[in-house]
Amino acid sequence: MRRLLLIFACLIFLPLPSTSTSSAAENAIYLATAANRNYQGELTNKEFEKSLQPTGELGILIYQSVAKSRVWVIDGALLDDVQSLSEEGSEAATSWLNQLRKIVGGDSVYATAYGNPDIEYLQSLAPAELSFYYQVGESRVAMYLNRNVRSEKGSGFSNKRANISNEIRQFFNSARQEFALLSTVVDPKEIESDRAKIGQLFNPQLDKAAREALLKDFEIGQTRFLGKLRIVSGRYQITTANQKMPITLVNDFESPAKVDLLFRPLNNRVVFPEYRGITLAPKSKIQVSVPIKTIAAGDTTVVARFENGKGKVVGATAILDLSSTIISPAVSRFTTGAGLVLILAAIAQSVRRIRRSRKA
Repeated sequence: MRRLLLIFACLIFLPLPSTSTSSAAENAIYLATAANRNYQGELTNKEFEKSLQPTGELGILIYQSVAKSRVWVIDGALLDDVQSLSEEGSEAATSWLNQLRKIVGGDSVYATAYGNPDIEYLQSLAPAELSFYYQVGESRVAMYLNRNVRSEKGSGFSNKRANISNEIRQFFNSARQEFALLSTVVDPKEIESDRAKIGQLFNPQLDKAAREALLKDFEIGQTRFLGKLRIVSGRYQITTANQKMPITLVNDFESPAKVDLLFRPLNNRVVFPEYRGITLAPKSKIQVSVPIKTIAAGDTTVVARFENGKGKVVGATAILDLSSTIISPAVSRFTTGAGLVLILAAIAQSVRRIRRSRKA
């Protein structure tokens, strides 16, 4: 009998997680929007500053009187947008941030994955990258509020879906790989913000046209970002068999980059050396003299690239166009040898003819 009473008591006090989570999600105050800036950080949403005013869409959420028992769900990308506007001198943005810090007080605060993306989609596509977005989102919200916050991961607050195209999926897969490789040769902290931005493409609040426009902008922005570590393309005239070519290497990052420098000619007319473990100083632009050996005259296209220590391409590649008008020693020796053989053959043929004429 005592055992039955104990079981009954436990059943009475067991929580109902699905109901409570659903209720909390309905009563939560969401501070999340689609991207308000482009990849370069320029404001694209002309109504954004207006929305931060006390009567604006985002202002109402923090300036109006709300219940004491509150749960806040905040996207760090939105706070980055507000901070950027504040740094440009916007009083509305500065006041909004100050009011947010004041009103959240000791309330429960959950940080979304950075960019407030479609969680279910990314969980199936790239769970590790989604975890990275959660990490960045939590750190950004905590930094702006100057207090500890919780990650929204697993809470059920962010459950809206987005319509994602194959183009976005392909760009995402390519971009995250390139960012991951770049972080192996420069300080990963310098990659963090640009890598996290990609999560904004999966925001459910974007309509089709806005998502496509954001994708085009991100494709251009990411290419420029990768170009911060680059080899300068150029055209070269080769006049001697053994010549040194001036190659310009650029590292626009704030941290040093340790890379391998390799060249891949698209034909066999020239031979290039390989350089392993080069360290490019932060914010540097240097010129190195690369000795090349010419095997044959003619035009050659060379792909110059940086690699990390594991043979993976990092940064932006370059195209070097070479035009050689000289005859290399190897070719000269070959043609000279061939000429001697022809002369000896001609002499031998003449001797045979003379002998045959005498016998006749």
